[in-house]
Amino acid sequence: MPIIAIGGGELKDQETLLLDQFIVKQTQKAQPRALFIPTASGDAPGYIETFDQIYGLLLGCDTRALCLSRQPTADAIADLIDWADLIYVGGGDTRTMMTQWRAHGVDRLLIEAEANGKVLCGLSAGALCWFDLGFSDSNRFDTHGDWTFTRVEGLGLVSGMLCPHLDSEQRALPLIQDLLANPVEALALTDCAAAVICDGQLSILEGNDRAAAYRIIPATEGLNWTRLR
Repeated sequence: MPIIAIGGGELKDQETLLLDQFIVKQTQKAQPRALFIPTASGDAPGYIETFDQIYGLLLGCDTRALCLSRQPTADAIADLIDWADLIYVGGGDTRTMMTQWRAHGVDRLLIEAEANGKVLCGLSAGALCWFDLGFSDSNRFDTHGDWTFTRVEGLGLVSGMLCPHLDSEQRALPLIQDLLANPVEALALTDCAAAVICDGQLSILEGNDRAAAYRIIPATEGLNWTRLR
């Protein structure tokens, strides 16, 4: 089953609806069981309600949420992940999310979920978490003044580094500076663009006319950018 990483867009405004429809179809089930993991948003109730409305009422899934703030037992966490056909990770603070996942064993369970053929997906923090590294804005959650983008270690199910929100959050220049200082192959997604990784192969979905994806490879002199279709 694929990993589907969405670069950004508002779920509640149905900006990513074409991508969400694609995700649901990947389960090949009439009423998929969709698990929402909103750790990066602090388990925001409004975000959970939005997921229930879009994936539940609109797209016909049976939805549940894994809220680590409620201190579920290890067995309860494992049962929820095992229950799901697709697992959608929401956006927010990636670094805090990864820390909490490791503390509760969610990281290990999600790696096992990929091996067990579940559809894994998400937006922003929920997109870069599947990669070796993510180009993240987590520093802004810890400061009240100036902050810089930073690299956050993900689950390592997809090689390289992912940068979401390339167009909407002015990440292009900081990303270039980061890659010139510490070269690594990267994938950059605008809002409403999604990377689909299946059996080691990468394809791109564009949810609207403005969506785009770029592969960035360090070169002898600078960086090589290639737009992917």
